[in-house]
Amino acid sequence: MTWISFPRRRALMAMLVLLCGPVAAQSYPDKPVRVVVPFPAGGGTDVVARIAGSALQVNMKQAIVVDNRPGASGVIGSDYVAKAQPDGYTLLFTIPILLQTASAMPKIPYDPLRDFVPVTTLVSAPLWLAVSTSRVKATDFAAFTSEAKATTKKWEYSSFGNASSSHLYGHALNQALSAGMLHVPYKGGSAAVQALANGEVAAMWTDYPSVRPYVASGKVRIIASSGAKRSRLTPDVPTLSELGLPGFEALGWGAFFAPAGTPPEVVKRLQTEISAVTRNPDVVRKFADLGYEPGGKPQPEFAADVRADQARWSALIKAADIRLD
Repeated sequence: MTWISFPRRRALMAMLVLLCGPVAAQSYPDKPVRVVVPFPAGGGTDVVARIAGSALQVNMKQAIVVDNRPGASGVIGSDYVAKAQPDGYTLLFTIPILLQTASAMPKIPYDPLRDFVPVTTLVSAPLWLAVSTSRVKATDFAAFTSEAKATTKKWEYSSFGNASSSHLYGHALNQALSAGMLHVPYKGGSAAVQALANGEVAAMWTDYPSVRPYVASGKVRIIASSGAKRSRLTPDVPTLSELGLPGFEALGWGAFFAPAGTPPEVVKRLQTEISAVTRNPDVVRKFADLGYEPGGKPQPEFAADVRADQARWSALIKAADIRLD
């Protein structure tokens, strides 16, 4: 029996799919489409994937099956899709951790740029720099900077976990300000935000929905956000970019990827259908309630964003000397 390596097997599969691509695309999809979410059911990524899946199956007249395959910071589910047949019937819905783990883990079974085709974004959102009002007196970023440098007891900043976006932005801000803040990683956003609200840590980068109740109660104050422009959710909160601190322009996204070798016609059909979902008023309202902006970027533009984000996160991870087992 002749053994065929995974790269050769993938190349042969892609060749066969491309040969019949135009015919397949005409009837696509003619069976259920599996959307792999590499995180547990019930989390934010899973929730938005299911919202999209419900709308997609109406538009595409085919079942969309959300398949949760959590573990190893998203690697297990992502690897499953990387090795799936590139025919459009197995997709990945994930977040920038797809790129971050590739830089932070010494051994990973796929290359996020080589083994996936970015399709389009479903949602996007910045991160917000939030402070505990019981620990930090500052009400704006300039005062925060001065207070962080002047405090005799070093502040802490929490994160969703090592190598997460909140950790990387926290490290980058710490370096930019030469503030000497201590990183305290938590297992997930809920615990990290709770620590902020309780005053166990002084600051953190977080999503807006998680921190909104504590902002309303006065326990937490938001003083800045990432991104190139202000969020519609917090129009009075400036971005660090407009405050003159570059390097925080990247947005978080929830996006669809297909295995490398998926026929361009199928990728185009998926991008068109997903983009239509992001313009559905009911879907947009649900996303807004969760704190997300609708996506739907053209495929070439999103692919360019992925390459730029990979370079950005890789540089931050290298600078922070982060390694995940």
